[in-house]
Amino acid sequence: MQTPFEQTMNDLFQKLEAAAKQRVEADIQITSNSAAIRALAGTCEDEGKKTGYLVRLDEICGKPGFKDVVLSVLNAHPKGLTPKGIRSWILMGEKMDLSGYSNPLASIHTTLRRMDGKEVEEFTNKEGENAWRIKPRRLVTQAPPPPTVLR
Repeated sequence: MQTPFEQTMNDLFQKLEAAAKQRVEADIQITSNSAAIRALAGTCEDEGKKTGYLVRLDEICGKPGFKDVVLSVLNAHPKGLTPKGIRSWILMGEKMDLSGYSNPLASIHTTLRRMDGKEVEEFTNKEGENAWRIKPRRLVTQAPPPPTVLR
């Protein structure tokens, strides 16, 4: 039988897992719908309408920064990705236009190294390649000591 504390912790973990799953599913929907809208807008012959569609898409999805895009891709892939895999998902999901980067893969590597140990961690995947994933958050397992009362 679980104590009320253990039951509360288990309930919170279940809610967190459900929310994380919803976030991944939402990211997939956002990526696929954004790609479809961008592709269809590209076929529109009316330049004014085409621009309107793309502006509306940008207003809804925003234009995240490079670091945000890398984190978004890694959040959608909890088992981790290689830098080449990250680049592929950025391009497939049209999360960012990489054409302005002379070497986007080097930018991805640099961004990952800057985040290493903070938001992300490097590991060796099953294929023996260096890959990256979101760093698991550590939970505090011990409460701080009570404050000392001075008299």
